[in-house]
Amino acid sequence: MIRRAVQQGISARSSLSGLQVTPRRTIDTAPASSSYMEQLEVDWTTAKPFAEIPGPTRWQLWRGFQKGGEFHDLDMVQLMDLYQSRFGDLCRVPGLFGMPTTVFTFKVENFERVYRTEGQWPVRGGAEPVLHYRANRKDGFFKDCTGLISNGPEWGRLRSAANPILMQHRNADLYLEPMQRVNTQFIDRIRAIRDTESQEVPGNFLDTINTLTFESVAVVALDRELGLLRDSDQRPEALELFRNIKIFLLCFFELGIKPSVYKYISTPTYRKFSKASDVIFDTCSMYVNEAVARIEGQSAAERVGRKSVLEQLLQINRKFAVVMAMDMLMGAVDTTSSALTGILLSLAKNPQQQKKLREEIVSRLPQPDRQFTLAEMKSLPYLRACIKEAMRMYPVTFGNIRSAGTDVVLDGYRIPQGTNLLMLSTNLLRDERFYPRPKEYLPERWVRPQGDDSTDSLLRNNLNPFVYLPFGFGPRMCVGKRIVDLEMELTVANLVRNFHIEFNYPTENAFTSSFLNMPNIPLRFKFTDVKY
Repeated sequence: MIRRAVQQGISARSSLSGLQVTPRRTIDTAPASSSYMEQLEVDWTTAKPFAEIPGPTRWQLWRGFQKGGEFHDLDMVQLMDLYQSRFGDLCRVPGLFGMPTTVFTFKVENFERVYRTEGQWPVRGGAEPVLHYRANRKDGFFKDCTGLISNGPEWGRLRSAANPILMQHRNADLYLEPMQRVNTQFIDRIRAIRDTESQEVPGNFLDTINTLTFESVAVVALDRELGLLRDSDQRPEALELFRNIKIFLLCFFELGIKPSVYKYISTPTYRKFSKASDVIFDTCSMYVNEAVARIEGQSAAERVGRKSVLEQLLQINRKFAVVMAMDMLMGAVDTTSSALTGILLSLAKNPQQQKKLREEIVSRLPQPDRQFTLAEMKSLPYLRACIKEAMRMYPVTFGNIRSAGTDVVLDGYRIPQGTNLLMLSTNLLRDERFYPRPKEYLPERWVRPQGDDSTDSLLRNNLNPFVYLPFGFGPRMCVGKRIVDLEMELTVANLVRNFHIEFNYPTENAFTSSFLNMPNIPLRFKFTDVKY
């Protein structure tokens, strides 16, 4: 059985070549050898039963999340640390009220085994509230197009359609110019809201970062600027969309992590979630319909040239364009905001690295008012290293989710096919075994000049590539990776060439963790204009 499942997964990777994505750090995805499959079968026969995996009971779980319970006030990282200290590197958490039982694993060797046996259509859980909403929407809109949160053959069909549009480098220039316009508005907004004497922005600066990421995604997903970074020309429906995205994400954690009976009884939190989802659906549909009318009203001459991302999605069908717009807005706003906050904190607290980055940027683009070209963006290796190191120190999420693609053995226990698995990597990213001097912000560990071996000590030569996967792995790698990469690189480059960035406050407990790690302190950055 194990041999057959692994072979099916290998066959699928060959037949669905459009789904295969190669991460920046090369990971060997060669077909599993027969000896490897035989070893899986041997391990299964000698492994301990699934029911013997240590973990809390259903009663302990339910009571723990109630007011006064030991889990009630813990964020996700604190909860994971408690589970690991109490139950070890493999922990079974029983499902409640229709939620699946989930196995938590903290070992990179287990991550690798799960990924290498994930099968034809890798299954990723964690989106049950959204799936429940879309399955129960009265108009049946999502019946044949649930989106990329779906699983199985439907996911494979939709992902095959989305990949050529969203994952190709050649499409980057379609959103470079509009993203740069949004970036310019962001720079102007910082100058408008900072204190004239201290040069510090208000503590609620996260709202401004969220607005930037929301606008940057919107120019791709909806093919229009919404104007939320400007004081004038702010459309009411755009403000309402932005507000409901925040409500949606807050409710998502409550419904997706904590025990809830929302699948059986419409709880107050689920009603808020459902109402916010309705607004997001209605507004995205309206903007897509406006785009359709705008495109249909163009002359033949105006249609010359490459089509926008939204136009390419519309060529598949209108429903797919609406669903992809929703998924991009719901999935890319808070994640990118969290990443940008971590990058800014890292640079603000490490002025030498910030200075080195500014020198790289200015050497490529000495004119502060000129916009970047794609070629110039590709020639900034230290910029990418600064971003990568910040995302190691301040990861956006606690790990990755999968369902076991086949019967597999982890830490000597049987894990049946289909079991939900949560692979927790946060602690590994600051582990001396993988990253020497792990508490230091050292972008140099990701840059190795030709002929220079001085950085060897900053990154273990035997570093397991499955330790650091901020965008996931394989066919289910984040479909918006190209967009987010460009957005972060563009934003950081523009900020550093315009401002000297400082943060003169403590950064302990800077983030709190739910589904995502989100800023937990006032972001009173100091932005001082750089003089040229």
